[in-house]
Amino acid sequence: MGKYKVGIETKEKIYESAKSLFYEYGYTNTTCLKIAKESGANVGLINYYFGSKGGLGIMIYDEIMNAYKNLVRQKLDAANIETTLLLQTAVEMRIHHQNIRMNKNFSRFYYDLLAENVIYKEHSVMTNFYDNLAKSCDLHYSDFEIAFITYANMGATQGANLAYDAGLIDCSSIDFVNASIHLLLTNMGLDQDIIAAVIEDSFKIEKKIKIHMEKNFCIL
Repeated sequence: MGKYKVGIETKEKIYESAKSLFYEYGYTNTTCLKIAKESGANVGLINYYFGSKGGLGIMIYDEIMNAYKNLVRQKLDAANIETTLLLQTAVEMRIHHQNIRMNKNFSRFYYDLLAENVIYKEHSVMTNFYDNLAKSCDLHYSDFEIAFITYANMGATQGANLAYDAGLIDCSSIDFVNASIHLLLTNMGLDQDIIAAVIEDSFKIEKKIKIHMEKNFCIL
């Protein structure tokens, strides 16, 4: 029991140290050696508990995305705003994009993950996301179709975000996130009228709820 408790504490120290370092210095500039030194653990334990630095990166990114989802749901309920999963997802995308633009530390972390293909490798997490979203719209795709939609959208999103960050796409932040939502819903095969309504309604809803990111990726 004692060894188990120590193991859990060590894992938590590694995770929290990585989160702090990723926020302050970015994903790319943070090495496993730095994480080990900060947490007081040896490098081998990082691989043991998380598989790799990438495993840590994706766990922290998933925590951020889940925090968005949970807080958006709480804010919507508190404001008595009824939404579908599709509309809530569009609102989350807007908030995510806003925090990328407003929080330079998060922006650096996010683009580091994109540049190193860390998010792209999370097959099960991403395919489950698209599968649930499709089913909420009464769209029933095969495993192949879900995988194809997932990676087609992820590839396009990754390329577009990196190009936008590099200044190769010249548009406003609002136009960019509108286009991102349009891309996702078009790839899912939704009607253009539905897509237009989701873009318009999610824009209005986002203005009614305030969610921002503070130090160490804390979502408030």
